[in-house]
Amino acid sequence: MAPTTSLQASSYLSGFNSSEVIPSNSNPGAEVQWRLPAHSWDTHVHIFDPQVYPYDPDRQYTPMSASYAELLDFNANVSSTRTPQNIVFVQPSPYGTDNALILDTLRNRYSSSSTDEGDGDGGVLRAIVVIDPASATDEQLDEMDALGVRGVRVNAQGSGAEDGYVGLGEALREAGERVAAFERWMLQVYASGESWDYISDVVRELPLPVIADHQAGMQGLSALPTGITDVTMQPGFASLMSLAKEGKVYVKVSAFYRSSELTTGGYDDVEHLIRVFAREIPQQLIWGSDWPHTGSNRSEATKYVPEPFREVDNEAVLRNLLEWVGPELYYNMTGLRT
Repeated sequence: MAPTTSLQASSYLSGFNSSEVIPSNSNPGAEVQWRLPAHSWDTHVHIFDPQVYPYDPDRQYTPMSASYAELLDFNANVSSTRTPQNIVFVQPSPYGTDNALILDTLRNRYSSSSTDEGDGDGGVLRAIVVIDPASATDEQLDEMDALGVRGVRVNAQGSGAEDGYVGLGEALREAGERVAAFERWMLQVYASGESWDYISDVVRELPLPVIADHQAGMQGLSALPTGITDVTMQPGFASLMSLAKEGKVYVKVSAFYRSSELTTGGYDDVEHLIRVFAREIPQQLIWGSDWPHTGSNRSEATKYVPEPFREVDNEAVLRNLLEWVGPELYYNMTGLRT
């Protein structure tokens, strides 16, 4: 069954007319703008301020500082208007369930009032938080909703075994039941690609849609499991596509480096994967930058050592994405729906 409503119409994104930003056919030789259009959405960013907001002692890595001001500079740089557009904060794992940094940022921005209008600092701000469903109170969730929170994240990347996938399914079910009363909220999950074979039945039964982070954990050609040479044959792919075609899952196209063994350029080896998504589930795709691009070379010995962020050629990434999915879908994915 095909989805009947867009993600934007049902949650934190807003619809706009793509004809405002897609170049006219009357000038076919004009270069299509790779920068994000006005009113676009970056649905996946993090901010870090360990001096004021300390990390969870049980964290798996220690990122350096990345401020809200730096985020706005980045977003403006990739925007066609050269001004910040709409942004969704995603609670990163080093903060655990302490969402204070992003909640305070929302609170300070909107002066304790919820609004769908931007101001001099940019566009609309929204957030995805991490909670303990057993201890989060109704009052806390109500305040989060008023501030602009629109979902809960379950971060299970690296669970690694079937028992872990059972636990992931339980975590999704518990989170979904806890926030089901919030009609604009969604669940967001960061998990390995193969996990979709284990959690698909749970996802179908959830009372709200799911956003699958970073290509839903699927891998590009350079990072496929041994013996697999076709991205559509990797574990979990068929299950994911079925869920997306049923309208249960939205795939977040973001952080190509998490689906690739390449370390520079636009991650060309992810092309086939993204083209398949664009062909098979175009209405289920959204985009996120994953700024400030946290690293991946971690170990138990270094998890408390501050790590630098990745150096990412964001222009090359966005140019590739535009080429692979085409102008209309490119603008739809970044927040515009016709």
